[in-house]
Amino acid sequence: MKDIYEKFAFDYDEFGPIESYLGDEKNFFHKLFTEHNIKTVLDCACGTGQHLYMLSQLGYQTWGSDYSHSMLKIAEKNLHERGCDIPLTQCDFRYLERKFDVCFDAVVCLTTSLPHLHTDEDLLFAIKSMKNRLNKNGLLVFTSGTTDYTLTLPSIEVVVNREDFSRIFVKEHDGRFQTIHVLDLYHSLQRTEENQYDIVYRILLDKDYRMLLSKAGFTNIKIYGDYDRSPYDAGSRRLIVVAELTT
Repeated sequence: MKDIYEKFAFDYDEFGPIESYLGDEKNFFHKLFTEHNIKTVLDCACGTGQHLYMLSQLGYQTWGSDYSHSMLKIAEKNLHERGCDIPLTQCDFRYLERKFDVCFDAVVCLTTSLPHLHTDEDLLFAIKSMKNRLNKNGLLVFTSGTTDYTLTLPSIEVVVNREDFSRIFVKEHDGRFQTIHVLDLYHSLQRTEENQYDIVYRILLDKDYRMLLSKAGFTNIKIYGDYDRSPYDAGSRRLIVVAELTT
């Protein structure tokens, strides 16, 4: 696969500093992982290290992997600057066993990462690979910003708007795939530049996750609409999936 983040990775954190991944999301994971006695966690789509930092701050033993060499380079820099020593590995999450010969109490694949895969075959292959890296009673967690509700929102969204920088999403979808055109506009004396990155996601909603996870052998599947663990419904702005390996 092509690394679509090869260049975007170096500006990705214009969304905000990695410390901003706190609050409701941090509380969600801490409560969930405490309930299930989670000690070890693999973030198999770790990006620039936001969730690795968050989980390490909560006291979990963490590992990170990502398909993108560029994302891992930024993650290494971010974590080093914050005094975090977390193992990072370049890996396609369809083939985790190629780089990891140990299992974990939890595997997480967050921030709409799984939908980078576009076929049922690849999606199922990836979920089975994640499942095979879980200890007994381990948890597999997905989070996504694509929901029934967000697909109805206006196609143009300003997600960052500073004096020196703006990031705009222009979204389109056909019911099966969603394309997000990321427009980065730098407008300061120090940097004047325009970049566009196009990211194509497979649209996966609650029924799709249930189907894929069931085919992969999970029977205990819970789907939430927010970090307070409220049920997913037509008005949810988030889609959070927690599957427990009970066999």
